Amino acid sequence: MERSRVARRQDTTTNKRKQTTKQSKPKTKKPIWRRILLLATLLFIIGVVAAGAYSAYAIATAPPLDEEKLVKTYPIQLISANGEPLESGQVREYVSINDISEVMQQAVVSIEDRRFYEHNGIDIRRIGGAVLANLTSGFGSEGGSTITQQLIKQSMLTSEKSMKRKIQEQWLAIKLEREYSKEQILEMYLNINYYGSGGYGVQSASKAYFNKPVSEVNYQEAAILAGLPQRPSAYDPISGDQELTRYRQEQVLAAMKRDGHITEEQYNEALNVEIADVISPAPQTDGESYTRAIYARVQAELEEDYGLEQADIYGAGLKVYTSIDKDLHTKFNNDIKSNNVDFMNVENVFPEDLRMGATVLNTKTGEIVALIDSQQAEQGDKNYRDFSREKRQIGSTAKPFFDYGPGIENGQWSTGKVLRDAPFEDEDYNPINYYEGYRGSNTMRYFLTVSANTPAVRAFYEVRDEFGQDAIQSFVQNLGIEPSMSGDEMNASNALGTAEASTSQMAAAYAALGTNGMYTKPHLIQKIEFNDGSTINSPVKAKQAMEDYTAYMLTDMLRDVVSTSIGTYQPGAFPYDVAGKTGTTNKDMDKWFTGYTTDYSISVWTGRSNETAERVMSPNYAQFYFEYMMQEVTNANGRPAAFQQPESVLSLGNELYVKGTKPKDLEPDKLPAPTGASINYDIPADRGTLTWSYNTEAVQADGYQNLSFTVTEKRPDGSERVVATTSDTSVDISGLTNGTTTFTIVATATNPLVGEQQSSPLQTQYTVQRNQEPAEEEEPETEQPAEEPTEEEQSNDNNGNGNNGNNNGNNGNNGNNSDSGETTEEPATEEEPPAEEESGTDLERQSNSESSDSNENRGNGNGGRENGNSDRNNE
Repeated sequence: MERSRVARRQDTTTNKRKQTTKQSKPKTKKPIWRRILLLATLLFIIGVVAAGAYSAYAIATAPPLDEEKLVKTYPIQLISANGEPLESGQVREYVSINDISEVMQQAVVSIEDRRFYEHNGIDIRRIGGAVLANLTSGFGSEGGSTITQQLIKQSMLTSEKSMKRKIQEQWLAIKLEREYSKEQILEMYLNINYYGSGGYGVQSASKAYFNKPVSEVNYQEAAILAGLPQRPSAYDPISGDQELTRYRQEQVLAAMKRDGHITEEQYNEALNVEIADVISPAPQTDGESYTRAIYARVQAELEEDYGLEQADIYGAGLKVYTSIDKDLHTKFNNDIKSNNVDFMNVENVFPEDLRMGATVLNTKTGEIVALIDSQQAEQGDKNYRDFSREKRQIGSTAKPFFDYGPGIENGQWSTGKVLRDAPFEDEDYNPINYYEGYRGSNTMRYFLTVSANTPAVRAFYEVRDEFGQDAIQSFVQNLGIEPSMSGDEMNASNALGTAEASTSQMAAAYAALGTNGMYTKPHLIQKIEFNDGSTINSPVKAKQAMEDYTAYMLTDMLRDVVSTSIGTYQPGAFPYDVAGKTGTTNKDMDKWFTGYTTDYSISVWTGRSNETAERVMSPNYAQFYFEYMMQEVTNANGRPAAFQQPESVLSLGNELYVKGTKPKDLEPDKLPAPTGASINYDIPADRGTLTWSYNTEAVQADGYQNLSFTVTEKRPDGSERVVATTSDTSVDISGLTNGTTTFTIVATATNPLVGEQQSSPLQTQYTVQRNQEPAEEEEPETEQPAEEPTEEEQSNDNNGNGNNGNNNGNNGNNGNNSDSGETTEEPATEEEPPAEEESGTDLERQSNSESSDSNENRGNGNGGRENGNSDRNNE
């Protein structure tokens, strides 16, 4: 049956659909790079629109150009701790571009903006170069700002670091170029910059450094001035680092030579002249000179501690609150620089060739209270330095930190630790003492008090060998002191003070001893206030630099330097608790005294140049200036509290030790008895000598002092008397009667850890047999012997027996000593303590090594002291 046309049409349509489905091809996706390109294009368009909108916003909110701000400077305001303004010596004298020498203008343009006269306020080429330099050499390696932009930044904008401020800076620079000529812009720029030494504007700087108007400066002087605004405190040719000044001057001269403003010959000629020979500064008033050091410190702290840049500091009206006590600071500078300090018996005229610097510090906070930067009243000479800030070799003020402190910190040494004063044998560094000879063995306390050299170096070696170099290096670095190094190795000469530090650093290091080991970097800014009213408090914080027992034990020993007769401090003890240390370098080039109470730490340095005779260093001005300043701060602020012993420290006798250290380190061996007694007696003459042996050096090495021997005689009739008490090892005897006489010898000595000790007795006998008794003489009044065990059954020393009445000289006199026990007087030196007087002075801690020779010939009564023939090291 034939299908209908409709059915056939449906079949045809279906077949076509099937065929079409089978023949269709899949759609291809667009390449990934096209998608990325499309996305990047969209993002770029969005970024351009956003940047344009943001730039439009920044420009719309930019401040209007204000000619008053462009020409006016807002200097730093310094406020004292008393709330009074401090004169900072800041000056500014506006000068027309027509009165600025052409070479000065050329120097500035060459180093700051070589295409200044070509661009419209923005140097596109310079910006590109700066971007490239920052990518290749690190961010911040080069800036892209023009002179115009720098002027806008300093005068019109805040110190905020943002894209908005940068856009505003560029926009205002273009706008400024449209409204003012290049000469006007350069004039405003040269008058708004800060040039160091309190000078704003190039005219003030020229007069400060060269004592001439800027219209008269030559290319050598112009190169110095042009380089200053980049780092005014560092490049300051008077109070800064003259090596840095020369480095910056050379950069400017090279730029001037590149641009054809000077010749090759002029360039080389300029570099052959020292910076000190180029400058010729004008004198300052007393008020300016007294605050000069303060202003320099403020600049350095703002950059180093607060991280501020030049634009944030200079000309922005910054208010700086300082810790300076205006009254004390002014008085100290006025009195010292005007020779108004009374040295009592010492001539109080300050030698012209002597230089000095000092820092008065708050012990608890590390804040600087006063600075004395030089003796001279007029600070205008080209060789002026801030001696309160300049680093010098510290001499024996190093000993607590390089020698004894690390031993206490790491080895828990007691103050009674025994050290030896003797020549070195196998060490590369082998100094001698500032006094003649050597004093044998004694305690660490004694040797620090008298400032002995060889025991200090031995302590340094002991810590280094047992705990490693880092134990010493880290200890001193925690106190802000850098040791002298040879490569990676710390020099052994650090033990006696070849490291260099300033008076501020030393005052802060010693202040840490007065605060149980808490160290605070010395600083004088308490807070800063910006012109918008916002403030930043000091970021300087205290840190634990050492254990509290280390700080207190050093303090307790340093008390003896000031308060005992054997200490090296000359002016005498204070009526309140003071500790401190003297210091002297070779040939008296430097003399120090740094001392402290719980309230104030004061470090004083005096010194001379190589051309100045040593005689200007006598008397010891550093010590007398310290005494004067310590008395003044105490009179002004009251008597300080005493140093408080922490719980980690225990006392035993007159010495201190760390709680928990093992007893063997603290208790000395038992005092040994004498040995080798013998009697040499002449019966017809009825007189003789009793001698014995004793190892004096051994007991001194164990910390014993004040050694003496008590000799008791027991006669045949049973009566007893004390023959003698002596530091010698022999006594004269006479009047022996028929029969056997027994002699008892007992050694007595004191040890700072256990007090007075007695040895076991040594006994010896002598028998006299005469045919006829001599007439009996009246016996002298006898002393009762010290209560001690005298056992008859104790075996007698065979060498001590006299065997018969004809025993003339038996056993020989093998223990005699020509030295009577008197002290050999040391030659006077700059730190030799005065002779000890018998007075009520507390000398319980004074070590006495003046015992006599033993049978083994151990010494001459001074612990083995020998006379050195080589040149002495100074204390």
